[in-house]
Amino acid sequence: MLRKTVTLLSNACGVLAAVFLAGIAVATLLQIVARQLGRAVETTELSGFFLAASTFLGLAYTLIHGGHVRVSLVSQFVAPGVRRAVELWCCAVAIGITGYMAWQVTRFTHETFSFGDLSPGMLAVPLWIPQSAVAFGLVVLFLALVEQAVIVLSGEKPDYLTNADSVGE
Repeated sequence: MLRKTVTLLSNACGVLAAVFLAGIAVATLLQIVARQLGRAVETTELSGFFLAASTFLGLAYTLIHGGHVRVSLVSQFVAPGVRRAVELWCCAVAIGITGYMAWQVTRFTHETFSFGDLSPGMLAVPLWIPQSAVAFGLVVLFLALVEQAVIVLSGEKPDYLTNADSVGE
């Protein structure tokens, strides 16, 4: 049940990441058209928010689908038991770092919301809105890493390896 939930959540985040990437394209196109019509439309700040959202929301999706860069130079030449230990160690380190980042970014987003901070640009967007996408993306990545560690602990091949193998076919 947990595995399906995390996969569904990461897939939803992947779709949202794609929507925000499309938003960057639309904002850029809007700016080009407006410039041709003699109007000034500033989309740089909005595109920056969309870029942050698409980057962090896409992390868990990319992990589960084997898209992150992996250096398997050592683990490919060791026995399966050692390889499993290396995978667990990598997952544990990633869980620790991602968990810390998710906690701190979530706290920072809450503080930004509490203080009512606004972006300094022309749009004056409440900063907690784009920060929420970053925090949520990190939380989902944390959950995906925990899920992958549980899969490795159970002796199965993790999704990031299974899906990476099928990408080249």
